[in-house]
Amino acid sequence: MEKSLSGLYYIQRRRAFEQFPCLACVRSDLQDEDLALYGEYLENIHEDMQTRVGDLLGMDIPIWVSIPFEVNVAKIELSLQEPLIELQSDEIMRAKFKDGKYNIWKANDVATKYPLLWDKAQFYVIAFPILSC
Repeated sequence: MEKSLSGLYYIQRRRAFEQFPCLACVRSDLQDEDLALYGEYLENIHEDMQTRVGDLLGMDIPIWVSIPFEVNVAKIELSLQEPLIELQSDEIMRAKFKDGKYNIWKANDVATKYPLLWDKAQFYVIAFPILSC
């Protein structure tokens, strides 16, 4: 994010608004003060998000939760190896995961078919709530 904020100063100096289409259409109307205020607003949002989700950003999520079909089963906790092998053999789940639009950990069938995996994975899935103002 620090890189993004330094990029904002570049945008302000050069008036390069390619990443901000709404600003690009009003480029000639924007004053430097407007851009400085916008930059300050983004910095405040950044600080607020660091406060709100800082503990989540530092969370150590097991690799088998994020890429369950690619992880080497031999490298995970012994009690989870058998259910993970079963999950990796489930072609329907593999196809849904590969599609990318389907979060297998939030599906009821994972909790039913693989309760031991769900028991461990749910803490990481639930850890990312929808943030509200």
